[in-house]
Amino acid sequence: MRDRIANASFWKQALAFQEEDIVFFEESYRKQDPAKAGGRGNSGEALRDSLFEMSLLLYSAGAPMEEVVAPGFRAVAQHFPEIVSRFGTKMPNGIARVGYDNYLRDMSFLVLARAESTEAEAFFRTLDQFDLQMDGYGGYDRIWAAYRQHFGLPEVPVTSDVHWPEAYQNLWLAIDPAEPEFARPHHLKKFVDGWYDEMASELAAQTTRGENLGENSTYVGYWCLEAAAASVAFGIDDRELRDHPHYPAEWADWARS
Repeated sequence: MRDRIANASFWKQALAFQEEDIVFFEESYRKQDPAKAGGRGNSGEALRDSLFEMSLLLYSAGAPMEEVVAPGFRAVAQHFPEIVSRFGTKMPNGIARVGYDNYLRDMSFLVLARAESTEAEAFFRTLDQFDLQMDGYGGYDRIWAAYRQHFGLPEVPVTSDVHWPEAYQNLWLAIDPAEPEFARPHHLKKFVDGWYDEMASELAAQTTRGENLGENSTYVGYWCLEAAAASVAFGIDDRELRDHPHYPAEWADWARS
């Protein structure tokens, strides 16, 4: 196990429940008719979330890395483009856009899954179908744009510095080309140190407390994929983070290899 809170029996049960959810949402999603009123992509969105969370569960439980990345990669690189193609982006019959933190997490996952440029392009092309100016994002910020550049995709106008500076300013400083190399690990550590509290306070991350794990817990592990992806994509020394309870060091190592 890679997780330091739950035990092996918890992960065995959690993985079984998660697999049941994936099967249920898969069946519901395939039955939905986009042409009918009310044919929202809710089951498709739930399937996407369940696949992503399965990757986190598998990592926490100690599964081989190829098994860890498979469901999340399907969610981000394959299912997300498919569901938007089927249902569109306009409510009430299209799918709902999600928060800035979710999309950044998707971008981070693509890095950690060793996605090819064409696979990342499918994700960004789908993201760009949403009206990012009207949806409260204000278009691309510097972090999103940096990940596009990492994958070798065409540049886009950057319309703000960091959309959520309280949570992500230190992440930007870690990858900012203007920052000196020696400062990057320090900025990345500050980001990781504050990551969970910021996510939990804004209800932007799974927030089940580790000390309250129960039969119906949705705990998947508190993994800061964003920090690991930044270390991999932008060559940041992560030695200070190796023992941090939120840093998926083994995942970062696998992605680098």
